[in-house]
Amino acid sequence: MEIIKNFKTDKNALTLPWTESPFFYDLLESSNLTKEERQMAIDFNKKGYLIIDLELTDDFVDGVVKDMYDAVKRDSVTLQAEFYTYSDSPRIFEEWRNSDNIKNLCLNPKLIKTLEFLYNKEAFPFSTINFIKGSNQPLHSDVIHFHTIPQLWMSGVWVALEDTTTDNGTLNIVPGSHKWNIYDYQSLGLPHPDDYDDGEKNNYRIYEDLIKGLVEANKVDVMPVSLKKGQALIWSANLLHGGMQIVDENSTRLTQAIHYFYKDCTRYYHPMFSNIYEGNYAKKWCDEQSNIKTYKK
Repeated sequence: MEIIKNFKTDKNALTLPWTESPFFYDLLESSNLTKEERQMAIDFNKKGYLIIDLELTDDFVDGVVKDMYDAVKRDSVTLQAEFYTYSDSPRIFEEWRNSDNIKNLCLNPKLIKTLEFLYNKEAFPFSTINFIKGSNQPLHSDVIHFHTIPQLWMSGVWVALEDTTTDNGTLNIVPGSHKWNIYDYQSLGLPHPDDYDDGEKNNYRIYEDLIKGLVEANKVDVMPVSLKKGQALIWSANLLHGGMQIVDENSTRLTQAIHYFYKDCTRYYHPMFSNIYEGNYAKKWCDEQSNIKTYKK
């Protein structure tokens, strides 16, 4: 049977999100979109990010923040993980398992609708990190942490639970960097680590040096993104981002980071502990127990 594909009109003809397709503008012209949807798609394709207002109520945001501080009191936190030593502010990992407020923020209808418009597939959240303060984390791409086969079916979201500014360590991004090459440890010729040991720390420092060098070599601007309370920054899988240096050390930066996969990928995996050339795929964060949409206690 002859297979016929039209890459210029069929968003599913390539195994890429349509906003990442080399035929994006053809797909755009063949789509029946509102003026607002058209501009959203163009911005996401060109810049690799989008800012939307989730229209959260103050009561809801207060509930999320309360649950964050309750988690800190329970000591349900990790101090920047084992090898993230950029600040002593706690990261609250996967608190969606304990907090309905944090879980419901992941499932915000406007957010899910926007993601599924940008990717033309069902989205499901699989990981959360809540921050009391800024992270000071250097620039990185999320595809070193989470990835898929086919590629790029992952996106990050960062929700402001208070205004984020250049004083309290808002997020830095590199617009357009989502179109750069994808780098993992294998492409850097680094050994495959078994755990968060000294070798892994060294691998990640080398990776960070690479990203810093790429930004310098490409002579691109690093842009701070200041959000208003209730706004969300959505970014493409390979967009470079990181935490700004905190200017006001006494300030908080109450935020929730959420990562999403999209339905029907062949694999969801953790690249830092995988070696895809040997068929080794680590599944941390990437199994059915991590699907926030369908998870049941």
